[in-house]
Amino acid sequence: MTKTLNHVDLCFVIDTTGSMGGFIQEAKQQLLDTIRLLSADSDIDLQVGLVEYRDHPPQDTTFVTRIYPLTANLQEMQKNINKLEADGGGDHPEAVYDGVLDAANQMKWRRNSCRFILLVGDAPPHGFQADRDSDGFTHTDSARYPNGLTVQWVTAAAENQRVTVHALCMGGDRSCVQSFTANRQGRRFAIATGTGGQCASVRDAKDVICQIVTMLKGEFRDLEFDRKVLQNVQRLGNLDISATADALGCPRLQVASAIARLGKRGFLEF
Repeated sequence: MTKTLNHVDLCFVIDTTGSMGGFIQEAKQQLLDTIRLLSADSDIDLQVGLVEYRDHPPQDTTFVTRIYPLTANLQEMQKNINKLEADGGGDHPEAVYDGVLDAANQMKWRRNSCRFILLVGDAPPHGFQADRDSDGFTHTDSARYPNGLTVQWVTAAAENQRVTVHALCMGGDRSCVQSFTANRQGRRFAIATGTGGQCASVRDAKDVICQIVTMLKGEFRDLEFDRKVLQNVQRLGNLDISATADALGCPRLQVASAIARLGKRGFLEF
């Protein structure tokens, strides 16, 4: 079972409306070059998928989402990325929720894989409107959400699939940043932070790639320690944090964090 600890499934969810043209053209080659470099350096068994999203009719009549399945063939995924073209759109909000939901539910995630979505966009989802009210933003009622999707629905789907969503906000649009990151009165309203992920605001393709590298390294850095914890837990036959910490000569909090990660991936089903 420990052999599958290095399984990482990554799905890009990318806005391909007209305003994203600069990012797509500059980043096509760099995206997979970066992933390939990380997987080689970290001994990662990597699969990559892609969902591009635009908008709903009548704002856009091309498509709402387009799905490219997870694959370990990076050359195949490179071809898919090379097909990306920025077009369409219309109003400011886009079909962000549809893109994330399709990535969570339509990708064939491998059992026990470390799963995450990297959302890249420059506009908020339909249904989110940033206003200057008492807490800085307002959420409209569900009738304003195409297909009835809400952030609660989308983040619940991601969590149900054990997927963490990271997000990159292009251009620093205030409503985009808030919809990806903001919380209101302790409730989960954000796409990224609502699933335990991170969000960064970036202004050009170079910054995007740097943030991708940082995020992926964060996901990969604990795999070897997690492997040692899993092996020890399997040997003990139980989740004794103190015994595992003593055996590995490390703090109990570090072991507890590893057990939480392993549990999220379904490794601790005795």
